[in-house]
Amino acid sequence: MRGANKFCRTFKETQQIGRFYLVVASHARGPTFRIFILPDGEKAKPNGGSNAPLNDNAVEVYGIVSGQPGWTESYGWLHKGKWQNDFIALYEERKRLNETATEQAIKHKADKQSGEDLRIRGLLELYR
Repeated sequence: MRGANKFCRTFKETQQIGRFYLVVASHARGPTFRIFILPDGEKAKPNGGSNAPLNDNAVEVYGIVSGQPGWTESYGWLHKGKWQNDFIALYEERKRLNETATEQAIKHKADKQSGEDLRIRGLLELYR
């Protein structure tokens, strides 16, 4: 759904990173993404699926801002503050790490295929 796609592609699963609890989920119409801020030093108490954590003091700061949930929802900031910049920095860092990992995987696969091509060619050239 609008405002959820890029974050879901980058984070891929529900997780706690520092004080952020990121809820990555989906429904029939597409991905969903919510961010909760937890009290300093508190561990998230997962509630499964696309649900809020069970922590009493968690505050949802990113979630559905308009539309009908499950059909036409759009995601955005529910509360504005310094956590926005902190999250965007975290997102950019994670995105860069994911891109680097993807590039390395592609290079590894190409190197492996090149080695396999050499092996096959060598074996077939020796055929008499």
